[in-house]
Amino acid sequence: MKAHTGCFQCVLDDVVGAIKLESDDPAVREQVRSACLDYLNGNFALDREPSEFITQVHRILKRVLSRDMPFRNLRDKCNAIGVSLSNRVESETEPLPDRQRFQMRLRWAIAGNELDFRTVGAGYEMTEDEIHARLAESVARPLAVDRTDEIYAIARSAGDVLYIPDNVGELAFDRLLVREIRRTCRRITVPLRGGPITSDAIVADGDTCGIPAVADRVILAGPDTLGISWREMSGELRAAIGEADLVVGKGQANYYVLSEHKAGVPGRIVSLLRTKCDIVSAEFGLKGKVSVATVLK
Repeated sequence: MKAHTGCFQCVLDDVVGAIKLESDDPAVREQVRSACLDYLNGNFALDREPSEFITQVHRILKRVLSRDMPFRNLRDKCNAIGVSLSNRVESETEPLPDRQRFQMRLRWAIAGNELDFRTVGAGYEMTEDEIHARLAESVARPLAVDRTDEIYAIARSAGDVLYIPDNVGELAFDRLLVREIRRTCRRITVPLRGGPITSDAIVADGDTCGIPAVADRVILAGPDTLGISWREMSGELRAAIGEADLVVGKGQANYYVLSEHKAGVPGRIVSLLRTKCDIVSAEFGLKGKVSVATVLK
């Protein structure tokens, strides 16, 4: 999915909201806003994915702050809560029949896409039980786009699977779905970013959330990009995309890239996400923030 004109303001609002979590200094906040606005005015274009511009403005934020990993405490708290909640979900879903267990873990992986410290209370002020209740409510609601039966069949027949995560916190729920897919596939590979950008999961987060224990391979997706980047991805990831019978992409940023470049992906593509804006929801003929489990190819 390419950028729309409305993405310009959304990208700027995103980084302005982010700097408020990292600095109380009005001068620093204005420096970030001004630098990002200058970048967008000179570079924003409608022939690129929105995630490319979000990546660049968050790189500006890191440079201005001279901070390699902004939001470190929030990221760590996301992972701690995600691991604890996913352990509860794993125990609750393990006794279910195969299809039902797969579908429930898939739904929790989508609900986990809400586990973003930018949307679940500034500073994660909600308690763990409150977050569990919120996500359980999301799981109980019908998916706005529900192709889970088809996804189950595709996953059960796939030999080589590439599972592309999104954020910290939800990565612990991804572990459950990766484990579920691994029950029948020949090999499953999980790419993680080499550097932090906003709330996106990196290699170290994979270790925290137990990804190496359930995946056959954990590879480097590329540098600090929001979602995977078609232009900046690692050679390992490019090769893995070429080898996969099935690519599963989590989150809106990965939807941008996979929907835009699906012709360059030989295998089937599944996208699991919670939409964050009407522009993306409109891709599915919907409005508002909705939960989606779809097949792109």
